[in-house]
Amino acid sequence: MKRILYVGWIGFNNVGDELMWLLFRDLCRAYLPDKKYDVIPSIPGVDIRNPGPYDTVVLGGGSLLIPGYIDIAYQAALKKKKVIIWGSGHDRQEFPVLDTTGKVEANLAYTAEHAGTNEKLAELAALSDFFGVRGPLSYQFLEDSGVSSKHAVISGDPAFLLPAPSPLSASKRSRTIGVNWGTAYNRIFGGSEEKVEQHLIEALRLLIAQGYRVNIFSVWGPDREACKRLYAKLGDPQNVELDLELHHHEDLLEKLKGYAFTINFKLHASYISAAAGVPFISLGYRFKCVDFGLSVDLSDYVLSTGDAQLCASIMDLAGRIEKERNTIRERFYAYQIRYREQLKIPFEEGLL
Repeated sequence: MKRILYVGWIGFNNVGDELMWLLFRDLCRAYLPDKKYDVIPSIPGVDIRNPGPYDTVVLGGGSLLIPGYIDIAYQAALKKKKVIIWGSGHDRQEFPVLDTTGKVEANLAYTAEHAGTNEKLAELAALSDFFGVRGPLSYQFLEDSGVSSKHAVISGDPAFLLPAPSPLSASKRSRTIGVNWGTAYNRIFGGSEEKVEQHLIEALRLLIAQGYRVNIFSVWGPDREACKRLYAKLGDPQNVELDLELHHHEDLLEKLKGYAFTINFKLHASYISAAAGVPFISLGYRFKCVDFGLSVDLSDYVLSTGDAQLCASIMDLAGRIEKERNTIRERFYAYQIRYREQLKIPFEEGLL
């Protein structure tokens, strides 16, 4: 029996990371016979630094293209294990300033104490059986690190495999805005979640005055306190609902599909919203959020948390969404189809 190790940040009750593992598991069940393959997720207690017991090591979805995880995959490749990079991404806290071609102006390769990671990454890409990254900024990180273009592709985030729920007619769509709030412990663009929260409160009060209702939800346990605080500060129980349940992604898809639009702090809340056919405004707090927006040509709907006029920017996008709803949905689904094909390559071509 062949053993596959799926490496991701799982076992910590984060809806986005658990979602990507479950999508990988479902593809394994669809393509790989149970009697011939054993798939092991990297839950706490699994030694991901020892590739010895496994035939294949998969670096899964999430911001795993960082030194520690790169080294795990690199060591597995050196020991002649099959290595699959499956929709992994790069992340950092510096806001990516883009030039006229859509490239980040700064060189994204590692320097100083992590400079050796660049050579490892280039060698890892050459040795991997499949190397697919989350978006164009993650791909530029590979290029700047010396990875040959023939060794990597933009596969999209594994969340593109989410099935779209049955659509609602326009007449059944509510005037509810889904608001995902949480914390990254101030490791965000701008460095202050308190300032972002105040902008968000101002925007939500304006939207409520326009006749919208608000549903606040979280996608990670530690986000609940931030959600409670936002709810209390809004002080409007007639128009604002607080949902502290961590929904399974399928339930969250159904929950969101009737909403007017969503405003999301965490990355995968925006993926789930888009998969449900609901326009999103991403409170882009890190590099990965910009990567997502660029990957589906919807970067206008990713706002930097460092934006000094964030409230006004949210209101501007809320107005645009009313006019561009169908365009947003069609654009996302077009990219989703393309990325689904890429994400299935390791399974359809027997690379595992």
